[in-house]
Amino acid sequence: MRVVIDTSAVFHLFSSFYPERTEVAEKVIERAQLEDVELYAPRLGEVEFVAVLSRYFDRERVQKALDFYGTSVTWIPEELIIEDLKEVAFKTHHKASDIYFIATALHLNAVLITNDRKMAELAKSLGLKAFYLVEESNEFFKLLGVKE
Repeated sequence: MRVVIDTSAVFHLFSSFYPERTEVAEKVIERAQLEDVELYAPRLGEVEFVAVLSRYFDRERVQKALDFYGTSVTWIPEELIIEDLKEVAFKTHHKASDIYFIATALHLNAVLITNDRKMAELAKSLGLKAFYLVEESNEFFKLLGVKE
């Protein structure tokens, strides 16, 4: 199954701010390693990831995290999703960073996972299958056929 993973979800692999979110992120990566899911993110997600982690950690730690993240996802270049980006922007009038993840999911006909409630709701309003992991991780893992 194709899954677009938002920065808000993957960030928790590298922080201990919310242990329950870290546990969910670890489980997502485990499912990817078991090849139950194929993880994707827009290329912009790489920059967003660095920007967010750099608020909390030094450059070396962020680079190591980015290296790991980069081996876990397939980056989707902007030129592949530009038409989807414009269409989502016209429909939603929302901030660009969220639009990149939503457009990537639309382009790939993928599920979107996020810890951003507004992004999940927006994606659902466009007909995407999306999960706000803070509250819907069980539903996401059930979709994958993973037992608790």
